[in-house]
Amino acid sequence: MADDPSWDEHDKGVVKSRKPFTVVGDNTPLLFRPARLPDPETIQPRPWLYGTQLLRGYVSVLVAPGGVGKTGYAMGVALSLASGRPLFGEKIFERVNVAVLNLEDPMDELDRRLAALMIRHQVRRNDVDGRIYLYSSDDRRLTIATLSTDGFEIVCPDEQAIIREIQAHEIGALVIDPFAESHDLEENSNPQMVQAAAAWRRIARATNCAILLLHHVRKGVASDMDAARGAKALTDSARVGILLSTMTADEAEEFGIPVEDRAIYVRLDDAKSNMARKAATARWFELETIELGNATDAYPSGDRVAAVSRWQPPSVMGELTIQQCNDALDEIARGPGDGVRYGHGRSGNTTRWVGQVLIDLFAVSDKRATSIINSWIRNGVLEVRSYTDKAQRKDRSGLFVVDAKRPGVKVS
Repeated sequence: MADDPSWDEHDKGVVKSRKPFTVVGDNTPLLFRPARLPDPETIQPRPWLYGTQLLRGYVSVLVAPGGVGKTGYAMGVALSLASGRPLFGEKIFERVNVAVLNLEDPMDELDRRLAALMIRHQVRRNDVDGRIYLYSSDDRRLTIATLSTDGFEIVCPDEQAIIREIQAHEIGALVIDPFAESHDLEENSNPQMVQAAAAWRRIARATNCAILLLHHVRKGVASDMDAARGAKALTDSARVGILLSTMTADEAEEFGIPVEDRAIYVRLDDAKSNMARKAATARWFELETIELGNATDAYPSGDRVAAVSRWQPPSVMGELTIQQCNDALDEIARGPGDGVRYGHGRSGNTTRWVGQVLIDLFAVSDKRATSIINSWIRNGVLEVRSYTDKAQRKDRSGLFVVDAKRPGVKVS
């Protein structure tokens, strides 16, 4: 906290008192209001715009490492809302005008990215003309928040200007790419990041607009929202937190994707409400290469630009037939012998590990076998139960086949 100007050390350095930041122009009276206590049936539903990711009047944060396609994904979301078409499979609750404020790339690069998305998803110019707005680093610097000269006030130079532009163009959703370029505050200061997030939240509420902030991660594996770069206050302040990350080597092996190709596949997780990263249930996307057809004499190949599209992972079962699955389940039901049941874990006696049955029968990898077994346990085809090992004269747990839930069995 020593580098944070909002903190002041006293006397022996034991007691620290926080000097609160003030926001210039924030003179609204503070009032406590009695609860209205309306009939619940008369309360309006939350005004979602795009699936459960973008909500009018609130700020969402998309966290992703560099180079995984977060700009392409965000522009695809904007294109979905502007066209009214669910290009990525999410429900579009309302077709709205959108604005993408890209604070890193020049306008011609944004033109290329938008064109590639429109080609890939067959969106015509007439479908979005006048509904999608772009702002690039070619224009003047945009600053939502900065420190005053004395270091104890947060100044928001462009807050009102952004509000006016949103209202003038009737913008329903706003993308900020990236958040770090929209302010001059200390990224590792929680008090300062609270104020930067608050500035965007005030804009969202003043305009009834959904705002999506794109943010980078620290170095390392991006496994949850805690991987976001800088102070945690930003992601804590967001209504929705989503995580975009590249397919891992383990996931590539699980899906049968060559490891050298995994970089073109990315996964999207609702990271703020669900930290469990399940490869089979995540939303997956592919970075497809699109030719713009803009060849010239100097550049006969023209531009090839990545466009994000939905990707459906192959089934965990892959090419296994119903008969093959049931053959494996028959073997699991018999057990390794002497009344012993196969086990789910690999610790201890590995001859009891159930995955070995699939490896021996179908020559699948360890990870593929594990994925299939986990799927059968989730679906209730296999159950972990206690039984008595007569040879060792003790109770232990093992896997039992639930015949009523076998593949191909019709539920009456």
